Amino acid sequence: MEIKALDRSETLTERVAGAIQEMLISGALTPGERLNEAALADKLAVSRGPVREATRALAGAGLLTVIPGRGVFVREMSNKEIAETYDVRALLTGFICSSAAERRTESDIDELITLIEEMELADREGRITDYYQINIAFHDAIARIANHGCANRIYNEIHTDLIRGMHNLRRSLAVPKQTNTQHRQIVDAIRLGDIELARRCGEEHVISGKERWKASLLE
Repeated sequence: MEIKALDRSETLTERVAGAIQEMLISGALTPGERLNEAALADKLAVSRGPVREATRALAGAGLLTVIPGRGVFVREMSNKEIAETYDVRALLTGFICSSAAERRTESDIDELITLIEEMELADREGRITDYYQINIAFHDAIARIANHGCANRIYNEIHTDLIRGMHNLRRSLAVPKQTNTQHRQIVDAIRLGDIELARRCGEEHVISGKERWKASLLE
């Protein structure tokens, strides 16, 4: 995969950690995969020291798992963890959508619609990785519009610790057309300022993802 240029405003370890997180999000590193420290250092054009420090930090954040004597691996989530994550995400997403309905501006709505249109274009052109990245940006934008400090802190913690641990799973279960229909319903509710409808649409959006996951377990 193509790695973005490292941002020189960050420390070297932070830049390496960010690059590894992008690889987790894109699927270049998959759950259960063992990280090759030397190969990562070569790919990112850094020494092995910053890679080692970055992987330790990411392990502390729950994205990687250190197994003594074996190495560092991409975190694998149990079915119980996945189910619980969906439950918490549903409640939090519903709350954030309802808060956004209270605080939205016309420019906010325009931004959300533009992101939906970009997702639809990415889907038509078969750019699944781009679609997924825009999907993340869409939900991040709603959290920003909601402007609820406590909820956003929790959202960011989950986004770092658990949601990124589910990226490959969620990508494999993605149904872009259905998902974008739900996105438009969320935006319509936010635009109308309908707090309860926005909450319900946000929760149902995540719950539908959980139902797709549960169905996949039976295949």
